[in-house]
Amino acid sequence: MKKVSVLCLLAVGAFAQAPAPTPESVLGHKPGDDFYLATYEDALGYFRKLAAASNRLKLVNVGKTSQGRDWFMAFISDAPNLAQLDHYKDVSRRLGVARGIGEEQARTLARDTKPIIHIDGGLHADEVANHQHTIQLGYELVAGETPEIKAIRQNLIVELWFSINPDGQ
Repeated sequence: MKKVSVLCLLAVGAFAQAPAPTPESVLGHKPGDDFYLATYEDALGYFRKLAAASNRLKLVNVGKTSQGRDWFMAFISDAPNLAQLDHYKDVSRRLGVARGIGEEQARTLARDTKPIIHIDGGLHADEVANHQHTIQLGYELVAGETPEIKAIRQNLIVELWFSINPDGQ
């Protein structure tokens, strides 16, 4: 019985430590390859796998498109930041509206929050680079280990709309 429990724990630990899948490993192509354009469904499938493999990405359904597709975007940051995402969104809203907040309270809120940075992937159907690029950007922000990428995850929350126009993509 002890051997089974230890093996289960090792298997769970190995799964939790699995590296984030690369875009190529899921899509069969690198974003930007000649003669290949990932569809919205391709991008969504990739981001679902990336979210399943990492606690640094939270995939959020934001509603339906005009053609009835489920519409998703991603929040990317360190896990502790994402665990407090609702708090940081509320602080951002309070600072943005600024009603009933004095200067000292605003400074305190600003000092103690994580800025939410909006990046989106293309609005116009005939512009393809933006929504192709966000696939690679999402991977780099989740899996990257350079000091710069670590600092982004630690200090910011990236709101990544990997396609702002799923129907046009």
